[in-house]
Amino acid sequence: MDPQEIRKRFLANADVKYKEFSDKIVVPGEHGVAGIRMPVIKEFAKEISRGDWKRYLSETKDEYSEDLILRGLIISIVKTDIDEKLRMISEFVPLIDNWAVCDSFCLSLKMTKKNMDAVWNMILGFINKNDEFQIRFAIVMMLGFFIDEKHVKDVISHMEEIKHPGYYVKMAVAWCLSVCFIKFPDETMRYLKNNTLDDFTFNKALSKITDSFRVDPETKEKIRVMRRR
Repeated sequence: MDPQEIRKRFLANADVKYKEFSDKIVVPGEHGVAGIRMPVIKEFAKEISRGDWKRYLSETKDEYSEDLILRGLIISIVKTDIDEKLRMISEFVPLIDNWAVCDSFCLSLKMTKKNMDAVWNMILGFINKNDEFQIRFAIVMMLGFFIDEKHVKDVISHMEEIKHPGYYVKMAVAWCLSVCFIKFPDETMRYLKNNTLDDFTFNKALSKITDSFRVDPETKEKIRVMRRR
């Protein structure tokens, strides 16, 4: 398996129109956007994971966001022990520079369900970083896997502690709190009535709650009047 040959085939799937669309919603950082759709990226991740994936990861340079997404998906699906998996995840997270790479990676980490304590301890190492997307990684992992009876109070507590000014952190906090409310409305409502969130994050959280089809109309009205003006 020649990594460069695989990458050439990978980049051959770039779509100019899809790139134009992605440029508008992804806001890429250091890595540009090639315009490769997610189903294609997933197929290449499966192919590479069945071969010498370590060689591919070590020899391939990431030029585009799709390269990073591919790298993240490979890390998520290859069969390794939990210690190696956590090491690879921890090394990958600092490379994240946009929300699409972050969120696709988080949601692909299905191994979390069988390693809850180990993954929880790992993501706590990112929650107080100064980097916008490392913090977002921790938040999206929390909202994706840890809003349960055991963790919800800690999740809400961490949302309160986060004071990073980054837009993608604020939006993730709002998203996380909306999921907390849907699953644990009483605990989350108590927090929403007494918190130190900035107005933008607080109002976004309320907006996401009222957007949910899982919240009844009467509750949505109560949430709307809490909006800060």
